[in-house]
Amino acid sequence: MYERSEPLHVLNPPASGEGRGILVFGAPRGGTSMVAGALRILGVDMGARQGVGNNEDLDIQDARGGVAELGDPASGVFRSALSRMRPAIVKRAESGQPWGWKDPHGALYAAQVQDLLPDPRIICVFRDPQAAAERVSLLTEKPILAALEETLTLYQRSRTYLADCDLPAALVSYEKSLVRPERFVEQLAGFCGLSPSLEQVEEAIAFCYPERGHGSPTDPGWPRQGAL
Repeated sequence: MYERSEPLHVLNPPASGEGRGILVFGAPRGGTSMVAGALRILGVDMGARQGVGNNEDLDIQDARGGVAELGDPASGVFRSALSRMRPAIVKRAESGQPWGWKDPHGALYAAQVQDLLPDPRIICVFRDPQAAAERVSLLTEKPILAALEETLTLYQRSRTYLADCDLPAALVSYEKSLVRPERFVEQLAGFCGLSPSLEQVEEAIAFCYPERGHGSPTDPGWPRQGAL
């Protein structure tokens, strides 16, 4: 009998309780904004200062600095980035409420901050790499093959991290989430131990559609409609 594949696949199931320290990562233009936005709607604190349209915690992002600093875990610049990020994450953990953050490049440092997460949930979002790279190329004018190489490298780094991760972790298919948003929201809330209201569930389902736009109104070309 044919079985439909699920939008969310649990690698390591969590214990009972709410997620406090939910890290969403994957690759740029890869669907992480949708997942983080759905979590925010479902009641998760995804950061007091939010990037407009991308649901990123600007305090953690500012502490992190440029992505170029995260390439080599043995480098001084990587250690410097960690020294800035860890206090910001510790501060977030003091709330005692469901909280998390989204960073498409999170796989580059997840292993070095996971000890700070009180009740972690690790969520890795995957999207068709060519589609993600196409969006990056359109928005940055980077050659598409270069964008594709960066996307695939991040996905490989994510797979490597997840292979060694014993924390509660799940994979999310961006495409499947768009096709089956009701099931995705149900699975996401369940994995993160959330108890949203019916209104929150309905709003999160409505949020999971490809034409919601992304980025900041101050960026050139806003609104960037059409996530597909």
